[in-house]
Amino acid sequence: MVSSSDFGARGWHVLPSFAGSGLLDNAVFEAMQAHPLLPGESAWGTRNLLHALILGTRPATVLEVGSHIGSASVVIGCALKANGFGRSFHLEPQAHYHEVLEGFLAMAGVADVAKALPLFSTDPTLAETVGRDVDLIFLDANHSYSHALKDIEICDGLLARQGIILLDDVGAPHSANICQEGKGGVRQALLDFVAARPDYAVIFLEPPFWLNPCGLALLARKP
Repeated sequence: MVSSSDFGARGWHVLPSFAGSGLLDNAVFEAMQAHPLLPGESAWGTRNLLHALILGTRPATVLEVGSHIGSASVVIGCALKANGFGRSFHLEPQAHYHEVLEGFLAMAGVADVAKALPLFSTDPTLAETVGRDVDLIFLDANHSYSHALKDIEICDGLLARQGIILLDDVGAPHSANICQEGKGGVRQALLDFVAARPDYAVIFLEPPFWLNPCGLALLARKP
């Protein structure tokens, strides 16, 4: 079992499994790292997991809620393109982020399978656009409790029966620390959702096992 005392030898640097020849050009990530809007990017480990899940499950539809400038979006698109199957939708309602997101999707060469949408998750046209059988959802949007709970409920309505939802920023105490409402943030919203929905199960990935203090959770319906 991994413990905190292992960090010295284990290190914090996670290698991206999706960059390099035949995958995503390193120039894409170099440009992202240099971009002034970079803060808020998805962790390397999260992107690794998204990439592996998409390659391993070959989903027909992927939805990202809260895409920022596309650090996870390009990885999702890359995996779908490698599969030669499936499509993805990336919600980013803020115009300055959305413009950059579209640019990076084009730079990565995945714009034909990954579509940026300038929508909030609450947009009434969302279900019509993405469908109600989404196989994989990555939720990394507003981190306040009430917004996170609403996003989880929306994702529940869009998720395919055997689909999976990945939620970022669920680590303790990180999630509570960044909640502007002081209600525990995404983590507490997720715990409250699962408490009211016994048909769902959740797995938390947190330090020391998970290398990023932001944490990650996997949510799926029980068989």
